Amino acid sequence: MRPIVIVEAFGEFPSTDLINSERERERRGWEHPPTGVVDVGLLHRSFEARAELMGWSATSRRAPLSPPLWNMFEAGLTDNRNDTSLIGWVYVGLADPIDLSNGLLRNARPGITGSDRAAVQSPQGHMGFTAGLPVVLVPLIQCLDDALRRIGVTAVSGFQLICYGANLQPGGRCRSHLISGASWFDVRSPEEPANALVALDEGIISGPQATELMRKLRYRNDFPFRFDLVSEVPDLYQVRTPGSVPKANVSFEPSKIGISVKMPEWTASAAGWVLATVVDSTRAVVPGVENFALRITLAR
Repeated sequence: MRPIVIVEAFGEFPSTDLINSERERERRGWEHPPTGVVDVGLLHRSFEARAELMGWSATSRRAPLSPPLWNMFEAGLTDNRNDTSLIGWVYVGLADPIDLSNGLLRNARPGITGSDRAAVQSPQGHMGFTAGLPVVLVPLIQCLDDALRRIGVTAVSGFQLICYGANLQPGGRCRSHLISGASWFDVRSPEEPANALVALDEGIISGPQATELMRKLRYRNDFPFRFDLVSEVPDLYQVRTPGSVPKANVSFEPSKIGISVKMPEWTASAAGWVLATVVDSTRAVVPGVENFALRITLAR
């Protein structure tokens, strides 16, 4: 099954005629959805353009230096939940439908570069490469943040990740990628360190599993990120089932267990790194989990 990922951003948008008219158009689309027509809106175009520029999306028309990370499906500034704190969401499918256990993209044979890589047969007999979810999360969240800022967002206070059909397996090579990625933040930030809270749903972690998850996260408690367990998650920070659900039979129940994290800065890349690290640590504790939700919110 192709893993499906929804990322939602929460915060504040300026009240402008452009944004208000776009949201009204989207609301009418929810009430009277078009038949057989792809209704591409403002955020969809902005996100797609950014992903194409960076070579992250399968919609890119240029020959990519590496295989795309995702296929673009939908995006919007509102949804049928009518959540006033929601400022944008994107819905993608990971470009490779293989399971997410391998972490880093598989290397091609020597001498194979550029778009030719897409034709390389992996040792397992699959075409192309495997993009593990923890690897995809940082550029995916960064791309959404860039797209929102391009059309006028003023402040993003949180991101929610919803994944369907992940089938996360233990092992993989993603940890070294994430640890090396933390060095992006080793330079002294001009801003004050940020405190955030990661909320989980009941399906991904509960009870004794939370203790084991924290044990693995604390192995990574080196500068500049530090994780700690919290036993009570305020309602404002809890995960929510998205309004535009690709699987109506899957719902998410908020867990009271969460994770506090001290971050060197509150940025999309830092938030993406935190969520990717939690996902990577979780798959060693609850292997085989397919549908789950995580939410990171800047603590005020």
